Amino acid sequence: MDDSVDFGGDLDMGNELGGIQKRRPYIKKFMQPGSDEEIDDMQKLYSVQDSWRTLLALPTCQKIMVVESVQKALKIQVGVNVTQEFPWKQLKYKDMRDVLFEELENSADLLKLFKGFNPENYVLIGYCPTLTEAEEDPPEGDPFIFYISSKDTKLAMGIVQNMEAFERWRMQRRLRKKPRRWVSMGTEDEMTVLVERFREEPVDVEIQSVYPIQQPRHIAFDYRMARDVRDGVIELLPKEDVKYENITKRRLSMAVQSAPACISREQQTNPTFPSNAWSQYLYEIDDEDLELDESDVEEEEGTVQRPGSPAKVSVMPKPAPEMSNQMQLLLETLDFNQIDSYRNDYQLISAKHVVHYTNPFLQEFICFANISKSDKRFVASCDWYPKLSGLIAVSYAFSTPVTVDLATHQVNFVQRAVLEPNPVLLWSFADNLNYKLEFEAPFEVTTLSFCPFNGDILLGGCQNGQLVVWDLQGRCDHLEEEEYLTPAQAKYRALIGEFLNWTLDINEEVVVAPATMSPLEHSPNGAITGIYWLAKNFYLNHFGKVFSDPDKRSYHHFFITCAFDGTVGFWNLDGETSKKEKEAQRTKNLPKELTQNESVFKTKTIKPTYSIFYNEPLTGIIADTSVFSILTPSPKVILNSPNNYPIQVVPKNPPELRQSLILSTYYGHIIRVEWQGMYSEAGAKEQVNASVNFAMVHDGPVVAMSKNPFYPEMFASIGRTVFALWKEDYHDSPIIWRKRPCDLTAVAWSETRPAVLYLTRMDGILEAWDILARDDDAVLTEVLGGGIITAVTEHRPSLPHKILGIGDYNSSIRMVKLPHSFDVPLDNELAKLMKYVLRQITRKMSIRAWEQKYYELNKDIIEAKREAEEEARKEMERLEREQLNPRKRASDMEEEQTGNFKGGSNYNERMAKKWDELNLNRMMTILMSRKQMDPEKLARETALEKERLSYEMAKKESHAQLLQTVEDDVATIRSRILPAEVQDLQRSEMIAERVKNEMAMAESYESVERHAFKKLQRFPELKSIDYIELLERGLQRRQLLDQSLGGNTERLLWYKEKLRDNQIFECDFGVDLLYNKRKLGPKTNTDSEVEAEISTTELVEVELPEQPTDE
Repeated sequence: MDDSVDFGGDLDMGNELGGIQKRRPYIKKFMQPGSDEEIDDMQKLYSVQDSWRTLLALPTCQKIMVVESVQKALKIQVGVNVTQEFPWKQLKYKDMRDVLFEELENSADLLKLFKGFNPENYVLIGYCPTLTEAEEDPPEGDPFIFYISSKDTKLAMGIVQNMEAFERWRMQRRLRKKPRRWVSMGTEDEMTVLVERFREEPVDVEIQSVYPIQQPRHIAFDYRMARDVRDGVIELLPKEDVKYENITKRRLSMAVQSAPACISREQQTNPTFPSNAWSQYLYEIDDEDLELDESDVEEEEGTVQRPGSPAKVSVMPKPAPEMSNQMQLLLETLDFNQIDSYRNDYQLISAKHVVHYTNPFLQEFICFANISKSDKRFVASCDWYPKLSGLIAVSYAFSTPVTVDLATHQVNFVQRAVLEPNPVLLWSFADNLNYKLEFEAPFEVTTLSFCPFNGDILLGGCQNGQLVVWDLQGRCDHLEEEEYLTPAQAKYRALIGEFLNWTLDINEEVVVAPATMSPLEHSPNGAITGIYWLAKNFYLNHFGKVFSDPDKRSYHHFFITCAFDGTVGFWNLDGETSKKEKEAQRTKNLPKELTQNESVFKTKTIKPTYSIFYNEPLTGIIADTSVFSILTPSPKVILNSPNNYPIQVVPKNPPELRQSLILSTYYGHIIRVEWQGMYSEAGAKEQVNASVNFAMVHDGPVVAMSKNPFYPEMFASIGRTVFALWKEDYHDSPIIWRKRPCDLTAVAWSETRPAVLYLTRMDGILEAWDILARDDDAVLTEVLGGGIITAVTEHRPSLPHKILGIGDYNSSIRMVKLPHSFDVPLDNELAKLMKYVLRQITRKMSIRAWEQKYYELNKDIIEAKREAEEEARKEMERLEREQLNPRKRASDMEEEQTGNFKGGSNYNERMAKKWDELNLNRMMTILMSRKQMDPEKLARETALEKERLSYEMAKKESHAQLLQTVEDDVATIRSRILPAEVQDLQRSEMIAERVKNEMAMAESYESVERHAFKKLQRFPELKSIDYIELLERGLQRRQLLDQSLGGNTERLLWYKEKLRDNQIFECDFGVDLLYNKRKLGPKTNTDSEVEAEISTTELVEVELPEQPTDE
């Protein structure tokens, strides 16, 4: 730790070179003493003053004065949030920059010191009143200190924790009372009356005397006060109007020292250094060892001439001592055996490589979100910038083909289209808090695609079918450049800003306006769901004919789009020059500064060159389009700028462009279509039909298809809960298809491994599949949240990390680091994948040939079974129609009750039934014609669903029948398992006999009463007791006790209220017994008879029940 300059007022600890007084920083860990003995000097245990001195002397410690308004804004108000006992707080740098720095004079210097500091990180700040205690006229505000360097912040945190631990221990020590030895003050001599003493056993002595026993006089009860008898107890009575609250002493927790458990561990490798302790240090010879001995110095002083002698003698330096061979060997040995903590010992242990297996997992890298722009939206589409790494464009929409909304959710689409923005943002790995560019869009953008041949061109497909073109004009190359202004420029800009404070602050460098848009009359009628780029040498004419340009110097920019209305468009990015070119001629003579920001696409019209139409909503295309790989620079260039370094996109072009496409539809179909071209006016669409139908394995809409970038003939598709892998030239069955437990939302192939692809699900789970490792389940299943994931894309560059982008339900796109196993391809992985695909296709073709042969051999049986199933299906449909028709069902029930099925119903009911049947058939015919569906095809497709519904209905009926008989079955089983309950008569008889004996041996009430009155007659003094006076004295004592103890007055108050409301009456305390003529003695015969009746009743009630149970 470097020494720091101390402040004036500290004690001097020593002088160093130059006379500068320095003190070493006080970094001492407070250790709590083991005993509670008195400590003479607390400074020896821990010094708070030295700790504050060290805190103030740290290099990056900054002293500031904070006014009260800023304290309230930052929640560091003195006396409320911070005090002298608890002065420390942690504030976000963002809050300090926005609130505190504006009030300080040295804000520019502080911003330079905090350059590169993360705004979300915390800064340690503390209240330090000692800075202004010595000043007579301190500046406005309260003194605070904070630290800039993270190193100083950690050191300050350690010192603060030690200071707080010392103060906490010192306060606990003051509050804790230690037990001490009893010191006698003489009180125990006065308390001998209360000490119990053991005497000898008493001896009964009978005394006979003829002296008459005198009756004592009447003795009244009196108060026995504490002042009358000095027995060491003092009576302290509070005032009547004073109420005290009891305070419970706080429980103190005392620490108990305990030894940790012993742990024995084995060392798997031998250390690289010898076990001798002396050989761990390098022997060195200091300069002091080379000095002369004292005897040699005295000899030299004797030989030096006296002053004034003209002769001068030159002193030769003494040569260094020569080391012996043993010392040289020792030094070489010690130098060889030095400890190397960074040495890899594994090569010295074994030369055999061992495979280390670990569980792969995803590590979140960064997250892009801007709630103000994308609130209540989903990530609709995203695409990577092709010229720099770490840049991604993201579009947001209120709904996507994979999202589900409630039918009860009412939305005003007109208001949403007019008022709500349509965000399209460009994010960078260099800054996850602020987007770099914002693209203006008139409608929701459903798909995005950068031009791979010109990275400054971004295409966006809108919700209404229009195509938007943005021209970045090289803005991505200057995203990280900072603008440095001179003081004069900054002052002028601030002055202009004061005059223009009424205007909106719009950063024009961040907003990118559309360069051009496709005309609405030439655009598709539905949302664009995909954009795919063709090779540079392919192009189409207006008649739909495909051509390949043999000239390698010519470049064509054609791309294909598919829309939700079933339109497939072929577009030319170069476009046609419109009438705007004439207007552009007028701007030729304008200054360069007024025309340099205009895009070349502003004068072009983008519209489809040729279009084809299919009668189902389209969600994806597989065609002879290009796939792309990248070239990365040297690792040195990547390390200089790891977030955004230059890359180059390399296309993999197909050898030819066939007039054939594979389409995926929202109805769950995957079909191949072929267009022939047509000679007609421009703008016409060619109607195409399916030439080849792929096998139907999806149980819902096919929402996405993705082509393998290494093996373009192979593609993946997802539909509802099923994903499948296909080969273009094999449509009878997918290579593999798997059903997942939840709906699938997106699919993407790996850019580095041919056999790896990624799937996302609606429940927020990401699945990574390695086809060569296992094809029955995913190799990695990671839960990324509880909501839907709408997009997944992989960052093509692999350095410094392999990144996967995931768009989740919070309208944020998260970047996660992939495991190393998904980054490095296997040996000959592409060849192994092609071999795997060929093996699967061969196996399926052999199975299909066997099925065909089996059908030919058993054709009659199979056809008969199929006809029977068809008849059963028709009968099932007829029964379903009858169940769905309420009138027919009600009439059938009435006919069953009456028993007349032919002539029982009247004419009106029969006509109503016939009308319902005709109306149902008419509505079904209209519905089928509007939906353009074939009834036979619909029946064939719904056969499985109807069969499932009938199975469910039969299952429910059988379940209901089982529930009706379950009680009887349970009772039968219980009677078989549980034995009959047998009464224990012997135990009952024994208890009854015991009670009878006890009742017979018990004395009667008359005898007990007679003996009691005989004993009372022996005490005649009881007759003189005034019972009323006794009650009054008891009432007075109760009042005194209530006053002394703060007694329970609630019950007394309740009694008085009841007495005032005449809800309770005075009790008869037996006053007539004291003043009547009857003497104490046995009762009369009448009273005895009444008591006998009462006792008899009690005996009857106590009689034992007949049969007690064991329970």
